Amino acid sequence: MSEQVSVCKIDNPFKSYSKDRAEFYSEQIQAFKDTGAPTEAVEVIDVFLFNRSGEFLVQKRSSTKNHNPDLLDKTIGGHIQFGDQPYYTTMIESVQELQTPSIVLNTKDEFKKTYTLLENYLDTIAVILYHDVKLVSIPKVIKNEKITIANKMHLFFGIYGGATKPVDREAKGVLLYSFEEIEKEIVKNTDSFTDDFIYLFNTYKQDIRQFIDILVDKQ
Repeated sequence: MSEQVSVCKIDNPFKSYSKDRAEFYSEQIQAFKDTGAPTEAVEVIDVFLFNRSGEFLVQKRSSTKNHNPDLLDKTIGGHIQFGDQPYYTTMIESVQELQTPSIVLNTKDEFKKTYTLLENYLDTIAVILYHDVKLVSIPKVIKNEKITIANKMHLFFGIYGGATKPVDREAKGVLLYSFEEIEKEIVKNTDSFTDDFIYLFNTYKQDIRQFIDILVDKQ
């Protein structure tokens, strides 16, 4: 069955249109091989979840994944279906990838209020904050080749204190890392992480620290 994802031109990221997912990747792999650069970007969501202690929940990707198999990655990620909003996609992906329902908020004040309201229920629900949107071009391992793919990336941070249950071989499991451990591991074992993870961690390092401070200070 065709999966219609939200796509935009690199030079016009504010106008989205529908394209078959397989067609997008086929065209962009060829564009990279021909010119060394993408021509279109696909809209995605990327979510860093943390536990109450401020530790990262890091996904170990399945060896059966077409993109970046066996690598350490964000907690949740997914393509945005054309016509859907990033908030909706995030809620859907949290259930599909972790069997965890979520509430997605738009501002820090909304997040803090909801975090306080639901702090006794974080074993059963994730509370997630929308953080940023950015057009990025990042290499991915696709069929054992490094291919640069452009993403219109919507980034979210959140908290979840319960068990994780990867579904349908989406992931091998979820590991816990402190901020300091992630910093060391990215330097020591760079090839163990997706390029997405490394880019996001390095780009938003200060923002991540501030978000973790909100979580830890609440305890």
